[in-house]
Amino acid sequence: MRLEVYRDSREGMELVGAFASTDFGIRFFYDVRYVQRGEEKGEFGISESMPLDFGYYEPQEYAPFFQGLLPEGVVLANLAERYQVPRNDFLAFFEKLGCESIGALTFVAEGSRLTDFKPSYAPLENSVVEQLREDAERAVTEMTDELRLSLSGAQSKVAWYLPEEVDARDAALSDWKLPLGTAPSSHIVKVARRGREELAYNEFVCMEIARRCGFATPDVALIPEIPGAIAVKRYDRVPLGEGGLLRLHQEDFCQARGLPLYLKYADAHPEVSYVQVIAKLVDAVSERPAQERLEMARRLLFHYLIGNSDNHLKNYAFLYSEDWKHRALAPLYDLTCIPLTGYSTKMAFALGAHRELSDITADDLARTAEDMRVSRKAAKEESRLLAERFDHRFKCFRIAADEQLIYREIKGGWKVVRWNNFHIVYSRFYFYIFVRTNP
Repeated sequence: MRLEVYRDSREGMELVGAFASTDFGIRFFYDVRYVQRGEEKGEFGISESMPLDFGYYEPQEYAPFFQGLLPEGVVLANLAERYQVPRNDFLAFFEKLGCESIGALTFVAEGSRLTDFKPSYAPLENSVVEQLREDAERAVTEMTDELRLSLSGAQSKVAWYLPEEVDARDAALSDWKLPLGTAPSSHIVKVARRGREELAYNEFVCMEIARRCGFATPDVALIPEIPGAIAVKRYDRVPLGEGGLLRLHQEDFCQARGLPLYLKYADAHPEVSYVQVIAKLVDAVSERPAQERLEMARRLLFHYLIGNSDNHLKNYAFLYSEDWKHRALAPLYDLTCIPLTGYSTKMAFALGAHRELSDITADDLARTAEDMRVSRKAAKEESRLLAERFDHRFKCFRIAADEQLIYREIKGGWKVVRWNNFHIVYSRFYFYIFVRTNP
């Protein structure tokens, strides 16, 4: 078998390397010319765990990165059944998918050419919208297959395109397009399954809180016509002019560290300090390690404050510059107040000595800062500033949970003009909590 890997650039798609069958199994090889040019220009490889090399990478070395580009959970199971392949055979999936993935890479299977997948955009048909309303997981599976998408994570999501001049908050369904071939998307559209629509509104509010607290976040908009749907503007896509988009590369912390998916949580190795692992990874990758370790300490505190216990290693990432010569922390994404959802409130990894949200103390947070090699003085000051932002800027948030979503901003907060069910975010020692209310 042979599976080619390309990367996007202003000059077009460039061959990065390929998977090829050998007498010793399937290996990944960087293209010789790609390595030569990259070394001359001082570019990085596709992952911190896979630096440029004239040799080859074995499956145990390349699997964490490439497997981390695929969907998880129900969507992956549905695709495995559709293609009649094992769920762990990620190369078999890339033979069917991979025209549009997270980051800058595109995959082309043996027997096909890159030119076979001509880029274009198709109108969003009403039938697609109806499918998303009725059965989000099935609809996402269908679209993932038809559009050859490879979007990582356990949430049901698809990739759509919206012209740069159209704000997603004001977009009509007719403004959205489906990316075909190698056409890049502009937004990730997440759709909660029927009966759990509040998960989308939960994320919307958490992302809004993060933005108002001064964190870098992608723009997030509700899609009122599809209950439980939000559109997240892709930070790994930048405008090229005349409606074009350039793919930027990124990798999550699991990929960068070369860790398989099951290690995104600390359950397998509870004795390992994941915070220290993160600190070492930031030191290895970042050009501003001290600043970005402080930023990671702020993010860990924020996850705790909003109750986001699902802060696993795949929910942090590094974003590459356009020329692949620089890397920095990607914006915050996938923020959710977990206590509201009914799922486990055990943090993905320990902060200090504890993982359960209700058990974490001020001493645990101080130890977390120390594990991130941030001084207590700096950590205390950042905590004070973050607490002030919570206290003064988020007196009350309310968010609708039906199709009638009309908002009016009042005194730094949000007020829902029309609603059925809604959630309130309020302060309790600067902890913002979602509260269910009756219709």
